[in-house]
Amino acid sequence: MKKIFIAVISISLLVVGCKTENGTSKNTTVKTNNNSETESTSVDDGSGDAICLLDKLSVRETPTAKGKWITSMSLGEKVYFTGEKHIDSVTKKDYFKVKLIDGKQGWSRAPFLAVNGKVGVMVKNASVYKRPDLLTKTENEFSPMDIIAVIGNQDDWIQVKGKRATGKYIEEVWVKSNNISDKSVDIAAAKYASIAITKPTMTDRIKALQEVVGNSDFSESIFIDLIQEKIKDYESKNVPVDVQDVKVDE
Repeated sequence: MKKIFIAVISISLLVVGCKTENGTSKNTTVKTNNNSETESTSVDDGSGDAICLLDKLSVRETPTAKGKWITSMSLGEKVYFTGEKHIDSVTKKDYFKVKLIDGKQGWSRAPFLAVNGKVGVMVKNASVYKRPDLLTKTENEFSPMDIIAVIGNQDDWIQVKGKRATGKYIEEVWVKSNNISDKSVDIAAAKYASIAITKPTMTDRIKALQEVVGNSDFSESIFIDLIQEKIKDYESKNVPVDVQDVKVDE
């Protein structure tokens, strides 16, 4: 596989600062009886930008699995969390109310959203740590093109939330900061390549990956070489069923 050159990104680009849109961290000016002005206590309902951590995550009219389906969100998509929360009294599942970029609003499962996070993508195999300390290394690792949300940082460490390609659940863990890209072209290429490799047949996977490589919008992605290597690997394994070794009797 060709070597992937990795540009170390600035932590400041990944870590979230102030709230956006209708963020509710605010100071309210109040007039007293003697017409003097004072500021009320700051209020924070937790609202802010959020990153979707599951592809095709449903948005429903009400906070329940039986609520009317409105639309779905894409893995890595940025939405706005309104601050409204609900726990289904029957299933005990948590829901957040979100607003999409097109104005649609509805309820989605809270565990699959990273509030006040920034989307990123792993550019190489990255060891997983429980805490920002080399002594807390686990046996797990993220794979190239795993899309995650960055939710914090400490020195040259990044705290991320997301699902590993080889994992089963959403995790909150730590990795080294030089393992992550926040470029939109890398995130998009990774998403569509990840979808491509889930196709049912080798032929379908090859075709879908070729479409990613052939898309001029993705030409600057750090993953193009990696995807091309994956295509070659699939092609070498994609032997037609009717092609078999013929044994000749001596």
